[in-house]
Order: sequence, then C-alpha cells, then structure tokens
Amino acid sequence: MMEEKKEQKVKLKYDFPTQRCCEVYVPNLEDWFRITPKEFRSWCGQRRILHIEGDDRMKMDIKYEYKDYNGPTYLFDSNKKINPNNYTQNKVAFLHDEDPRQFTPRNGSERDYIHKVKAEAI
Repeated sequence: MMEEKKEQKVKLKYDFPTQRCCEVYVPNLEDWFRITPKEFRSWCGQRRILHIEGDDRMKMDIKYEYKDYNGPTYLFDSNKKINPNNYTQNKVAFLHDEDPRQFTPRNGSERDYIHKVKAEAI
C-alpha cells in the first residue's frame, strides 16, 4: 500500500521576492549557483538575489544587479529561525542534520532495482 504524500501544515515564510533569481556561493566549487527559494531560505552561507531597477514592463532603462542577502535563515521546511553559524556551513540547514528529501529504499527489491538501473546506465 502506498503512503500518501504528507501536506505542509504551515505556510512557509519568505522574507525575499521568490520570483527573483536566488543564488548561493559554494566555496569548494568557487562559484555561485541558482537554488530554489525553499532551499535558499535555509542555506547557511553566502546568499544573493537578483535585483532589477527600472521599468521592467516597458523594458527600458533596466539595470540588473546581484545583491547580498542578509535576511533570516530558517530550518528547512519550517518557520523556525536559526543562527546559521551553529550549523554546517555552505549547506541547507535540516532538523537533526537529516535531509528529508533523500530516498531510502524500504525493502531489498527496491534497492536491487536501483542497482540494476544504475548498472544498465553504464
């Protein structure tokens, strides 16, 4: 029997314009990378957002500029504010440091299937 997807019980707070390009800096790759707003709000490290100045509707005198974002940091999938210095840097902050998005096979047949698919891809 398949388990139904659990619904989000609380609406997540976004203290920034989510429609804008959100990027985070990854030091070991020495570059900025686009990330979803949901992950951006929980990133412990450098963050920046694309700001647009000018009349975007008229497409005239538009200036694009990335600006550092120094707003609050939240635990992933919650509205609990955290001090990012207390968490692993340059990663998303998860409750108990466990990523709920990671897939873990529930039984051996799923694990065998994944290995088979990976082997066929090589």
